[in-house]
Amino acid sequence: MGLLRSLCLAVGLMISAPALAQPAPPASLDFLAGAWMLFDATGAEIGASRIEVQAPGAMLFERRTVGASAAQPIWFENSESAGGWSQLFLAASGQIRAFPTQSAPGVWPIVMGADTTLRDGARVRFRLTMSRASDNETRRVLEMSRDQGGSWTTVFDYIYRRAED
Repeated sequence: MGLLRSLCLAVGLMISAPALAQPAPPASLDFLAGAWMLFDATGAEIGASRIEVQAPGAMLFERRTVGASAAQPIWFENSESAGGWSQLFLAASGQIRAFPTQSAPGVWPIVMGADTTLRDGARVRFRLTMSRASDNETRRVLEMSRDQGGSWTTVFDYIYRRAED
């Protein structure tokens, strides 16, 4: 009986012990709320972003500006039907494009993406990887494949660092 009790206690401790150096699971992205500065992979400052929580744990709105481009509206939705987070944004057609979660729920990094048709008629696959270094730094890498995931080209690689509000 003592061996069984020890085994149950050990399993209970393993289940309740947090993983070392791992950020909290992405059940909520509300920590993203606030002002952010954007940097490219070389460390050069390239833009800014402002993120607002529209519905706690369920919907965020981001307005991102890179260089001299117009601000881009982006939404993150915790979708019941998709079973996790999706990124929504305006496609070139003016319609909403969705990148649903492709990674396992509740783990970092979050991988989202979709197969889509470009304006020129080409079928491509997009993959957006969002990683979290801390509550004050995240990274988003968007990649595109023209061969159904055989090879990938980086579209952008943005590092978000929290700005002073």
